[in-house]
Amino acid sequence: MILYFSGTGNSKYCAEKIASKTNSELRSINNMMREQAAEIDAKESPLLGFICPTYDFDMAYAVAEFLDNLVIKNISDNCYVFALFTCGKSCGTAEETMKSILGKKGIALNAAFKVEMPDNYIPMFPLAEKAEQTRMLENADICLHDVMESIEARKHTTIETKQMPAPMKFLIKKIAVPGQRKATKNFWVNENCIGCGLCADICPKNLIHLQDGKPVWTKDDCACCLGCIHRCPKQAIQYGKKTEKTGRYTNPNVDL
Repeated sequence: MILYFSGTGNSKYCAEKIASKTNSELRSINNMMREQAAEIDAKESPLLGFICPTYDFDMAYAVAEFLDNLVIKNISDNCYVFALFTCGKSCGTAEETMKSILGKKGIALNAAFKVEMPDNYIPMFPLAEKAEQTRMLENADICLHDVMESIEARKHTTIETKQMPAPMKFLIKKIAVPGQRKATKNFWVNENCIGCGLCADICPKNLIHLQDGKPVWTKDDCACCLGCIHRCPKQAIQYGKKTEKTGRYTNPNVDL
C-alpha cells in the first residue's frame, strides 16, 4: 500500500510510478483528509510507502499531522516501510519527522528517498523556465528508476543530507512549519474568477467555499499545498502580492 499527498502532481506522479512497478494499492491522503478517514489496514501489504512533498525543509505540516493521527492496523513485522519526499533541492528534516511519527506507532522506517522536482512555491520563488522544468523531470525519472530498484530489493537506506544547524531546525519546527496552517489569510481572488468551484472540490482540508460565486477561505487550517492556486483554470487565485506576475505549474505527466 502506498499513501501519497500531492498538490500539483509531483508526488502523485512518483506514487503512481512506484505503485505500478510494485503492484501496490494506491491511496490519496488528500482524499482521506477530505473524507476524514483516519485508519488503514495493512494486513495484506508487503510494503507500506508514504510519498509527499516537503515544505519549509520538512514534511508538509498537514501530512505530518494526518499521519500522526492515522491508525495503521495489522502491519506485518516483515512489511517494508519507506518514505519518499519530493523537493526542489533539500528535504531538510523530513526523514527525521517521519521516523518520529512512525516510531510512536512502533513502526520502523526501513528506507527514505528524495526526488528533486520543479519547485512551485510561487509566493516566494519564481518558477523555473520550461526547459529547466523538463530537465528536472527527466532527471527525476532517472532517480525514480533507482528508487524503484531499491524498493524492489528491499534496501535499507537513508537520505544523504547535511546536518541542519540547531537554530534553523528550531525556527522550522516552531515557526515556519506550524505557520503553514495560517496560509489562508494570504489567499485572494481577482476578477478572472468564473466561479467553477474546482478549488473547493480539491481542497484537502475542505476549507474553501463559494460565496456569491467566488471562493472564500473559511478557517486557518490550510494544508499549504497550493493546489487551488496552481490548478485554477483562469489563474484567478492569488497568494500575497507576487503571484499575479508568475506562471503556474502542474506536473505534465499526471492527471489531476
